[in-house]
Amino acid sequence: MKTSKSLKEFLRQPTASDKLRLFRMLFDARELNTDLALALLKVIHSELGREQERDRTTYKRYDETIANLRYHKADMLRQVVKAWNAGRTDKEPEWLSDGMIK
Repeated sequence: MKTSKSLKEFLRQPTASDKLRLFRMLFDARELNTDLALALLKVIHSELGREQERDRTTYKRYDETIANLRYHKADMLRQVVKAWNAGRTDKEPEWLSDGMIK
């Protein structure tokens, strides 16, 4: 029974929180490049916008992730913002506004 439960957990669909955890692990291990950061942030942002249940903890962690990226890797964040804006459609996240990045 225990094996069945762990296999079920292993095969479950990752949440936005799981993806934020992955982002942080890659960032801490210095394995995060601009393309990967952009891809993960786009997916996470999209999922946070679609989630039925608004989990404030996940939003807070997303905000902290952007702030951490801004503080420690400002150049990478600028590149992410530039690439995001190049492919942008409708709505942009607050951290993409020109006043937030300098």
